Amino acid sequence: MKNLKRFLSGVLAGALLLAASPMALAASDIENHWSKSYIEYMSKLGVMKASSDGTYKPDQAISRAEFMRYLNRAFHFTDKANISFSDVTDTSAWYYEPVQVAVAHGYINGMGDNKMAPLGNLTREQAATIIGRLHKYTPTASASSLTFTDKNKIQSYSAGYIAEAVDKGYIVGYPDGSFKPQELITRAQMAKILYAYMGTSLDQKDASYTGKDLRSDTDNVTICEPATLSDAEIDGDLYITEGVLSGTVELRDVKVKGKIVVSGGDVVLDGVDAPEMVVSTPLSNVLSINATGETNIGKTEIQSAAALRESGLDVSAGGFSDLVVTGDQKPAITLDGEVWDVKVQGDCSMNTTSNSSINTLTADAAITVTGYGSIQKAVINKKGVSLSVEPSSYELASGVSAEIAGEEVSSSNAVTVTPATVTVDAANSSSSDSYSDFTISSDPQTITKLVCEDKNLKEGTDYRVTDKGFRLYKTYTTKLKEGNHVITVYFEDGTKGSFTVKVVNSAKNSVDTGELHFNKYHESLEYANLTVTLSLASGVTLNSIKISGTTLERGTDYTYNTASGVVVLQRTALEKKSTGSYTVTFNVSKGNNPTLSLTVEDSSPKNEIAPTSVDFDANSSSGGYQDIRVELTAVDGATLKSVSSGGKTLTQDWQYKLDGKDVVLNKSNIDDFAEKGAAYCDFTFNMSKGENPVLRVNFVTTYAIKVNVVDDLGNAIEGAKVEIIPTGDSAVDGGTPAQKVESNSEGLATAYVKRGTYTVTAESDKFQSKLTRTITVNSSGQTVKMTAEILENVKIYVTSTTGAKISGATVTLGSQTVTTGADGLAEFNIKRQSYTLRVTCSGYQSYTESFLVEQETQKRVQIKKV
Repeated sequence: MKNLKRFLSGVLAGALLLAASPMALAASDIENHWSKSYIEYMSKLGVMKASSDGTYKPDQAISRAEFMRYLNRAFHFTDKANISFSDVTDTSAWYYEPVQVAVAHGYINGMGDNKMAPLGNLTREQAATIIGRLHKYTPTASASSLTFTDKNKIQSYSAGYIAEAVDKGYIVGYPDGSFKPQELITRAQMAKILYAYMGTSLDQKDASYTGKDLRSDTDNVTICEPATLSDAEIDGDLYITEGVLSGTVELRDVKVKGKIVVSGGDVVLDGVDAPEMVVSTPLSNVLSINATGETNIGKTEIQSAAALRESGLDVSAGGFSDLVVTGDQKPAITLDGEVWDVKVQGDCSMNTTSNSSINTLTADAAITVTGYGSIQKAVINKKGVSLSVEPSSYELASGVSAEIAGEEVSSSNAVTVTPATVTVDAANSSSSDSYSDFTISSDPQTITKLVCEDKNLKEGTDYRVTDKGFRLYKTYTTKLKEGNHVITVYFEDGTKGSFTVKVVNSAKNSVDTGELHFNKYHESLEYANLTVTLSLASGVTLNSIKISGTTLERGTDYTYNTASGVVVLQRTALEKKSTGSYTVTFNVSKGNNPTLSLTVEDSSPKNEIAPTSVDFDANSSSGGYQDIRVELTAVDGATLKSVSSGGKTLTQDWQYKLDGKDVVLNKSNIDDFAEKGAAYCDFTFNMSKGENPVLRVNFVTTYAIKVNVVDDLGNAIEGAKVEIIPTGDSAVDGGTPAQKVESNSEGLATAYVKRGTYTVTAESDKFQSKLTRTITVNSSGQTVKMTAEILENVKIYVTSTTGAKISGATVTLGSQTVTTGADGLAEFNIKRQSYTLRVTCSGYQSYTESFLVEQETQKRVQIKKV
């Protein structure tokens, strides 16, 4: 960055400049002075003025009050504070108001002992401290970290600020290696420092600026009035001062290589790119920042009350990527957007809208989160945390409690075993890894036993204790069957910990979904190519694809990317199929052939009812004994004239009624329209024109079948698609037509069927394969338990260091490879185990890490430009 190091010194300079309005630029005492150009620019801005004799006295040391007046003018500071310094009591003194304004804006303190010393001089270390405060810099360095020969003379309060000012180039040392912290600042030095710190001053109210208006000899830009800046690239920092007050500052297509400091106004970021932003003001107003368009802010540090909103962001935009809350103002924050990480390092409160989401909230200080936004994961390390909405997962540090969704939760005293899960591949038994090492949060010498499924492991054979934990041998894990095996570690004091051994088989082939839908109606959203991803074991290739026995032609009917495993079924081939259900089979060179179900529909407009066939259950305790409700869809202005069955016409508002688009048949009158012993009766909906839809009502006696769907850990699976299909000739009374239901939050899917033999299937996008059971129903219901090995959904978001979403990055997780789209997302459905995650992209450094998949998760990967 050309002049970035002068940015803060400019602030310092601002602190050092004289307070005056423009006067004669050709003052005799600066005509040949080295500071002429700097003083002339400050005079043009109304910061410094010539004295009554036409001179500027550039080599004269400035007083503290002059310094304050220059800064107030430079940054258009106007707010005033009540002051009570014992040496600033005369309200008519010229310096009284500059001190009020300086204190209100928080950049200067007294000298101690309740004194300000307004007429005293300003030293170099005092100037550096004030610059840091204006720049919202949090000092961290100590005098010992500096290299000046006289660093022992630098006071502790200023050391961190001096380190920042020197690093930025705002203040430099002397040729002899000293800093001279107690040396006084002159007007000329003040003008030069402020010139560099402010950079280009955009100080005209409601003006519109572009990059062409920025000076080329400095890096920074300062906005101190409501204004618009567009089409600009800033090599240094952008400072929006408190002088903006409540006005609006609009930034359009602006790239900032340093950081943005927002201290005033209602700021609109439209197409703005910056690695860092600081939101901070000592005043009581709430700073509002709205991100829209292609805006990417890598990290936003919030020090005071703020409202951050994202609206109308482009699909590839990162918006506010990460947030960090610091300082001691205990800010109230409003969040209306999607952010990745929120790190709380200072006490605060946060209200989230329903459009808000936080991937990871790390609370190292107290925070109260209210509203309706979602939190994927919360890491709570301090007391005083209250979350109104329960995160998808949360971790509490030892001894820490928090309030989550109205309930008090606390950390467990259980012993931590790391790693919590290890994965053993049954298809790779020849792996060179002969053991797995574990560390524990307790004394390993107090381990009494390891137990798995009620059987004790043998010390010395199956495991042995180490200095940091224990070692589990492969000779034991290879004996375990596929699935999850929880091993509990017991200790002498009665505590215990546990970990899981996950046994998988990578040799199995799979497809990422179990069901596809296609609609032949050209106006339908489902009239589109269908995309799935194949996961094939090493060395396995795709030979062909069949839809219920019909072989598709590669290149015409479908395409296949061997690198990513993506298969695209072309709609031109799918629309040739009749409506109905099909099985799509992926024939591979070896191993199992993955399959999925395909449903072809045609929703072209016509008079129709939905459903067209229903069961009317004579069992009054079942869910089938109820009024029959169907939805009537009429086209071309057709209306329902009547409903009839077996030559009889139903009476409207008694035997049937209209309820909006629905037609409701009264349950108490339905059997009157069927002959004794009939299995069904048909009801015709007589329309004024067009087709007359027919509803078939089947008379049945049914029994409850409860399908309990759980994963391989025994947890209930919600949303699994369960189908119950009559099988063969053994079904009594013709069997019940196939039924599809979804499991509820308890993993239960309930259906009523007649006596007979049925095939029960359960599938989900997370299942590695469809589950199948055959049952026989006689004269009572039954419960069927189905256990699935699931595939977890993993979302990898790839962004730049500023949060911009990167399209075209290649993401590899295990054997699967996906290219990110405009939203920077690569999505996988993959088994639970440990993988190597690798991200590559042209123009960026590659990224690799070991990545453990234990549950549905999402992760952001930030990659740096080469």
